[in-house]
Amino acid sequence: MHPRCPRRALDPNLTWREFRRSPQRTLKWIYRRLTARWRGLPAFYIAGPKKTGTTSLFWYLLEHPRVLAPFRKEVKFYTYQAYLSPAWYRANFPWERALAQHNAQTLDATPDYFMHPAFPQRMRAVTPQARVIVLLRDPVRRVLSHYFGNCRNRVEPLPLMEALRQEAARIRDVAQRIATDVCQDPFVYHHFGYLTESRYIEHLERLWRFVPREQVLVLRSEDLFTRPEPTLDRIAAFLGLEPWRPKLKVYNKGRYPDDPQVAEAIPWLRAYFRPYNERLYQALGWEPWEEDAL
Repeated sequence: MHPRCPRRALDPNLTWREFRRSPQRTLKWIYRRLTARWRGLPAFYIAGPKKTGTTSLFWYLLEHPRVLAPFRKEVKFYTYQAYLSPAWYRANFPWERALAQHNAQTLDATPDYFMHPAFPQRMRAVTPQARVIVLLRDPVRRVLSHYFGNCRNRVEPLPLMEALRQEAARIRDVAQRIATDVCQDPFVYHHFGYLTESRYIEHLERLWRFVPREQVLVLRSEDLFTRPEPTLDRIAAFLGLEPWRPKLKVYNKGRYPDDPQVAEAIPWLRAYFRPYNERLYQALGWEPWEEDAL
């Protein structure tokens, strides 16, 4: 039995806003809900984090003949929609018979999953054999891209250094609440947890506690874009797919301005992340990110 959550839509794809945006898409969703029991579940996840190339990788994978698309890229079932049923989740994916007929896989590419404290447990309860792909970008660059993306979207009112220094107060106790209460909205945590999301080793260690390491592939974002062929070959081998060569367009490429805030933040961020990065390099056997001036 799944809880009724006050102020949360009974079905976020069946709101008046969604209907006005696309009546045809709403009708398609109703059909999917009615046929959910005959639909498959993801064989793998692109779990994040944000601003690391997850959108590009999603579209590259959809060019593979044995990868079938979900209803939308970011299903957010284990984060924003955790109060909904597994039947709602199944409605997002292709027919089970189509997956079997083509020996195909489908996926859920939701960047918010990586930092969410309950993602590993919730995912394992629904898809225990699923694989997880994580893309990690230089954490300083990721934080800056995250912050200025929020600014462009009119989400962030604070100057950069103030937002970083106030992060702990802004998201205090939110992680515990969203981990234990599926009705809690994780918006504040996911949007203002700039430093938290880039403390990669913390999230990986939590993921590895619930998901065997052989089911998790951790890649450098930089390798996806500077060494795409060997990186895509690793992904194909991990997923049991034949190697493929997609069109290597960069999707959702963010930019941050030549801003005095950035010059002030870089050394502060480099020092902040150094101990977390050292643990990460040791756990993964990685060489350090180059600490350039951006």
